[in-house]
Amino acid sequence: MGPLTLRHHERRLMDKQKNHTEIIDKVLSGARWAAILRLVGQAISWLSTIVVVRFISPEDYGLNAMLEAPLELMMLLSAFGLDLALVRSKNIEQDELRSVFGWLLLINGLLFLAYFFGGALIAIYFDEPRLELLAKVLAFVFLLAPFRVIPNALLDRNLKFKLRAFAEFIASTSAAIATLVLAILGAGVWALVAGMLISRVLLAFILMIMQPWIITPSLSFSAVRKMMAFGGVMTFGVVLILLSDKLAILVAGPILGAEMLGIFAVAFQFALLPLAKIMPVINSVIFPTFSKFQEQRDAAAHYLGRALGVVSLGLFPIMIGTACIAQEFVAVILGEKWSAAAVPLALLSIVMPFRMTTSFLRPVLSSMGHLDLALKSIIIAVVVLLPLTFIGANYGVIGLVMAMLTTELIVAFSTISMSRAALGTSFTKIEQSLRPAVICTAVMAICVLSTKIMFGAQGGIAGLLIQVGVGAISYLLMLRIFYRDLLEDAIRLFLGRRKSLE
Repeated sequence: MGPLTLRHHERRLMDKQKNHTEIIDKVLSGARWAAILRLVGQAISWLSTIVVVRFISPEDYGLNAMLEAPLELMMLLSAFGLDLALVRSKNIEQDELRSVFGWLLLINGLLFLAYFFGGALIAIYFDEPRLELLAKVLAFVFLLAPFRVIPNALLDRNLKFKLRAFAEFIASTSAAIATLVLAILGAGVWALVAGMLISRVLLAFILMIMQPWIITPSLSFSAVRKMMAFGGVMTFGVVLILLSDKLAILVAGPILGAEMLGIFAVAFQFALLPLAKIMPVINSVIFPTFSKFQEQRDAAAHYLGRALGVVSLGLFPIMIGTACIAQEFVAVILGEKWSAAAVPLALLSIVMPFRMTTSFLRPVLSSMGHLDLALKSIIIAVVVLLPLTFIGANYGVIGLVMAMLTTELIVAFSTISMSRAALGTSFTKIEQSLRPAVICTAVMAICVLSTKIMFGAQGGIAGLLIQVGVGAISYLLMLRIFYRDLLEDAIRLFLGRRKSLE
């Protein structure tokens, strides 16, 4: 190789490396802003939810849960995985984009008609005539789906995570405020319905401005055949996950009725809140990260253990702490009309650490090339929960909660067992990773419960704040004294320093 050729080759390598560096910097910057905006938006939504609950009856929440269960399942079909296929494709031809738009219009038009006219069937199934009109109004969210799916995918393709996160932040915050105002004004279940519609309309409108893309639709199947094949498989897995979450409501709804279902729905919502707010941020990192270790099982097992240990430090005390203060939390924050949700909230919060472990392992399995095991874990959840829900619903809300609790335990242990060969992990290794969080959380729980006994007469907001304060101080002291290195690792991780997981 001559001097000129060598110099040209070196220049090409330098340009390529520079290009990769720019892409990585762009991804990290966008991901960081997306995480910040999402967390702030979720915090606003969470605070709004707490206030809204005080102004909406359990019966109204039950009606909303009856509407949401079939709606969310159908919403997964609204994109049919075409958004993921667009992001994944190396190049997108104009004909492909036109066909995607056309098929999305057709699919969502059919879903709109199904939900609009199926409102009567939903009302009959749950024995709630009020659901028919509510369903007809909510059906319009399907007509907005194509105008949200395509610009979202185009923004992701161009690594514009910050713009997408900003659009979602504006839409979710506006919807939360609108829901809060309507709830205070006494709109009941209509406040929840209006909030969902406002969120979808605003998101589609903002995305249209940020990412102009409107084209003439087409229904060429040959242009999207491969995309639909890929999207169909991905959609199937997501549908199974959501089905396992909504199965209890779909099965138990007609048995419990709107009011009792509302009690369960609110208890489950608040027990799931830490996972619902944090795991989407974590999952966005898990899949691409562990994909790099497909041929390095030992390294994957090491980082899995470290990541589980760090994440559990943040989530376990919140979950178990919620169980300890469930009665005071419901009385002070939600109001006396929700008093029946205290025991279900405590029981569901206790089992959430097991759900966290399962939620962590599934995307790791998928990223390591074991999608079949991740799907098997989800199928086990559906198969176990279905009969238990039928049995438990006959014993009221507590029976339904016990069905959920039993299912989460079985699924967690089954998923860990399946992961042993695939990820090189084991029950012992998982236990070692979680041990610091478990020990510190157990001590925290003992301190909080002891405080309840010592200051049993202290109620209201003062009693709640004392218990929260004792729990936080005791937990942090345990970490500081016995697991100082791990605490520093967690702090470094949240500050974005890489050493934390090495």
